[in-house]
Parts: sequence; structure tokens; C-alpha cells
Amino acid sequence: MSQKKPVVALGMSGGVDSSVAVHLLQQAGYEVHGIHMLMIPEKFQPNSGAVSDAKTVAEQFRIKFTVLDVRDKFEECIIQQFGKEYSDGRTPNPCINCNQQLKFGLFADAAKNIGADYISTGHYVRTEIFENGHKLFHKAVDAKKDQSYFLSLVSPDVLDRCIFPLGELTKDQVREIAKEIGLHVAEKGDSQEICFIPDNDYKAFLKQILPPKAFRKGKVYHADGRLLGNHDGIQNYTIGQRKGLGIALGKPAYVVQLDAKKNTVILGDNEHLLHNQLTASRNNYFVELPLETPVQVDAKIRYRAQAAPAELICHADGTSTVTFNDAQRAITPGQCVAYYKGDALIGGGMIETAQTV
Repeated sequence: MSQKKPVVALGMSGGVDSSVAVHLLQQAGYEVHGIHMLMIPEKFQPNSGAVSDAKTVAEQFRIKFTVLDVRDKFEECIIQQFGKEYSDGRTPNPCINCNQQLKFGLFADAAKNIGADYISTGHYVRTEIFENGHKLFHKAVDAKKDQSYFLSLVSPDVLDRCIFPLGELTKDQVREIAKEIGLHVAEKGDSQEICFIPDNDYKAFLKQILPPKAFRKGKVYHADGRLLGNHDGIQNYTIGQRKGLGIALGKPAYVVQLDAKKNTVILGDNEHLLHNQLTASRNNYFVELPLETPVQVDAKIRYRAQAAPAELICHADGTSTVTFNDAQRAITPGQCVAYYKGDALIGGGMIETAQTV
């Protein structure tokens, strides 16, 4: 009597990555159950064809296919929060929250409900056993595509059930496999940075989701205290921004601080963007770390940044202090800071403040 294959619930977006993942998981001996998460409400993105693409791939591989409608939750937890964060003078990272709450939250629950043994996605990330004997997220082989940073706040409870078939491959290899096995999505383009803003015009999107009264006029100051002019809402600015400031100083100027309480925008020079310390909240750890004791890590302050050597101190209230060996540019409240030991992701938190000590 043949042994029952372990079942993997695979998040299928309709793109090339998760489609190739079906093939690789089947090759590895798993029974795959595809789940397409319907996330973006139609008023923000009319029929994108993603469901149809995912279903076609599922039919090609003859696997079970389910559509999980989480549009209400996505609008509430991701889109509305996106608008609130900008109104609070922060620059949100919606992918961090989406992975935590939906892709490895509601999706993981749905996988359990269908009796799946494992969960999988098309993320470029690996899982390896760390020095403490536990499975951890590790950076992908393809450094340009590595997505471990976005998993910093995922619940440690789901780690043991995760399988990532693309972690050892480059994007070029994945596209090659897609062509070899005749996937109709082999040449499909990569998804844009923020999935619910197709043209990447976040300012126009904020005007769509926020009431006009949310955009309050306020003052623009220089870091030296000079009044420079007015602004039409702090939602239009983010730390490090140089273009579209509407103020000419005769030399490059950058947004160096946003104060939502005072409704002010502070501009300054590049040097005003350099800080060597940050505080973070909502910390999530995949390994046990001592309280109030410095731990040496490599900390990454945004997806495109290089992880830099730093000292991490975890506090009992769930916050942390990260002090870098060298000053970092444009540490931005609302972004995630990820903590690494080598290639292993050991945790992460949400940046609250930046300072120099």
C-alpha cells in the first residue's frame, strides 16, 4: 500500500514564482493544494487576471485549487493602515504587515483547515536549522531577490510548517524552469513594489483612500529653525525625500523629519539624515534573546539597504534599541528593521525613532 503524500498548501498568486513552486513541490514528492488569496478590492484593482492565471496553472498540474477571499481584511488591515501611517508622519511597509497578518496568518489558518501538513509560497527565502537547533528563515541564494526581510514579523509558530522551493534558485533559473515545463506565465512580469498601487503613485492613492480633511496645510522648516514655506499635508512626504518639495534652497535639501502632532515638515542637509541609533516596537524574535544585554547583529533598516553591524538590546516592554557601528542614512519611522546573524533572520521590529548617540 503506497504511503500518503504529505500535503502542502501553496499560496498561488498567478505569477511565475508560485507557479514554478507547484512543479518543484510535486517533484519533491508533495501533494499540492493551491490557494489563491483574493486580497485587493476591485475598486482599487479591477480584475487583474491573477485568479484566472493561478487556476490555469492549477489545472495544468492537476492540483486542488481554492480561492480564499480576504479582501475585507486586506482593506481594513493593510490599505486603511497604510493611509493612517502616512497621516501619522510615518512611511509604512505594507508587505511586512501583509505577510504577518494575511500570507502567514489567515493563509496558515486556512491551510490547517484543509488538513495541510505544510505551507509554501513563491518567496525567495530559505529555511535552515540554526545553531540553536531550530528552523529559521535564511536569506535566499539570489541576493537581489531575497525576501527574508519581509518575513521579520511573521509568527514563529508557523516556521516549522514552511517550505520555500525557490530559496536555492535565482530568478533566471526560475524563469528557465517555467519555459521548460510550458507555463503560460513564464514571461509574466514581476509584481510591482506595492501590489495595490499599480502605477506606484502613492500620493494619488492616498487622496483616493483618505478624506480631503486629512490633508492639513502646515509649515515647512529648516533643521536650523528657519521657516521655509508651507505644505499641503505631511502625507506627501517621506524621510530622505529630495524631489517634489516645492521649495528651492539653492542646494540639495531633504526631508529629515516629520512631526504629525505639530503638522510640520523639517528639511535639512544630507548630514541631518545620518543617525547611528534607532528604537523599535512590535519586536518579533525567532530565537530567545536576553533582556537588557547587548547582542551583536547585522541590522537592515529597509528592503533595499545593506544589513549593517549593530548592537541590539531587547527590552522587557517589547521595544528594542539598535546602535549601529556606523551611521545609517534615512532611518525611517514606520519601516521595519530586520535582525540577522549571518544569513539567518533572528527577528525584527518597527522603527519608531532615530537618533545619534
